[in-house]
Amino acid sequence: MADQELPLLFVRHAVAEDSHVLGDEARALTSQGRAAFRQHARKLARLTPLMGIITSPLVRAVQTAELLAEALCLSHVEVHPALVPMKGAARRVLRLARDVGPGWALVGHNPSLERAAAHALGQALPDKLRKGCAVALRLQGRDFTLQWMAAPGRSLRRP
Repeated sequence: MADQELPLLFVRHAVAEDSHVLGDEARALTSQGRAAFRQHARKLARLTPLMGIITSPLVRAVQTAELLAEALCLSHVEVHPALVPMKGAARRVLRLARDVGPGWALVGHNPSLERAAAHALGQALPDKLRKGCAVALRLQGRDFTLQWMAAPGRSLRRP
């Protein structure tokens, strides 16, 4: 599959702890969240190969990215501050998506990923970006189109 044929994935982190003594940044995936996303990541790996994964530095996103990397047989996950959930994050996520282009997964948080996808498509996603959900976008010139959405335990959704 040529690089341009590969999608760009936005992946929301899997189910995490509600709180952590060290703060929000330290919240880890729950054992159930880890198990569900490990299975989901295998499904994603069957849907498309990827060249790399970039993640938010928050623990729950890094753990999600590592599970996806394992399923895709990728040895490296990059951490990038553009994926930190804060004011203006959707614009930074979209800029990063355009910079890296097809063949990459960006692992992060809501509402920034959902907003970035909506900006990229010029409309809201057809469904909520649930925890562990992946949105596959195709970049054609400067425009994005939705290829599919896949959430843990749910059927693949195509436009």
